[in-house]
Amino acid sequence: MSWAPRRGWGTSLGKVKRELSAVIRTIAKYEPVKVLAPKGVLLREGRHEFGGYPNIEVIEAPIDDIWMRDIAPTFAIRQSGKKREVVAIDWNFNGWGGSEEVVRGNGRPADIVAKLAGVKCVRAEFSAEGGALIFDGQGTAITTRSCLLNPNRNPVRPGIDRQQQISNDLRRFGISRTIWLEGDPAEYQTSGHVDGYVLLAPGSRILVETIDDDDMEAPMWRDHDIDTLRRACAGSDRRFKVETIAAPRRRYWKRASEDFAPCYLNAYVANGAVIGAKFDDLTRDRMAKHVLKSTFPGREVVLLNINHLGEGGGGIHCLTQPMPTLRMAMSMDTP
Repeated sequence: MSWAPRRGWGTSLGKVKRELSAVIRTIAKYEPVKVLAPKGVLLREGRHEFGGYPNIEVIEAPIDDIWMRDIAPTFAIRQSGKKREVVAIDWNFNGWGGSEEVVRGNGRPADIVAKLAGVKCVRAEFSAEGGALIFDGQGTAITTRSCLLNPNRNPVRPGIDRQQQISNDLRRFGISRTIWLEGDPAEYQTSGHVDGYVLLAPGSRILVETIDDDDMEAPMWRDHDIDTLRRACAGSDRRFKVETIAAPRRRYWKRASEDFAPCYLNAYVANGAVIGAKFDDLTRDRMAKHVLKSTFPGREVVLLNINHLGEGGGGIHCLTQPMPTLRMAMSMDTP
């Protein structure tokens, strides 16, 4: 995780830091957390904020944002023969389609994080962010066309089938099947990240967030994406079981920013817990907690208030980038 909120938060910066601190401290109850902070005021602040927590380590690093799911590499376990090792996958992050300098510069976030973690970095042949892809741990990836086929990430080239090219490249990372959803082309922050409305769960179950709100229109492709998932096979004889969960209703939102991203399924699955968000829609908050409890049996479900963090266009899943250990089984039923 990161302790590097940008000044662009304006007058909400103090509240953003309090919510971020609460997320970090909550996750640390279940697993160790390494918090990266840039040299100077933020590093000193981070060490002061978490100095009394033995499960939290604050590390100096030239990181300039908090959305570690996107700016950091995705960690995986690679096996070659009998040798197994943790590696970091660099998705060529380019500022959500906004800056080639991020990709080509010397301070690539993926390289920085991989070096700090002491693991090798393997580079993809396309541009993406960690939140643009979700995995079931058994060879299936889910992503969206609205994001990965956006020319600001992967430009159109004559004679090149970009979707097939990306699917083929993912095979290098153990992905035998890529399920392409349409996503949300109208979502300008991330171009419709899949982790903004889909959460994989044990037992080949998929939760998908729906909009059931008289004050809002659902993204035009959402029903189509749900149907796509229901028809998709997770394995040779196995189908995903798709369940829906209703998003918080607009009339209960506490923030009015157009960037506000209230989502129950942008949650972090920790060791022994599912840590998500609540949004002051008491009925929907209770429903979300119930669904998460039944979908992740044996895990505690904790919902935190992140109204100010949500104004940045992300959620708790976006704040986190998990790293597996070699003790983890190669065939896992939990993402």
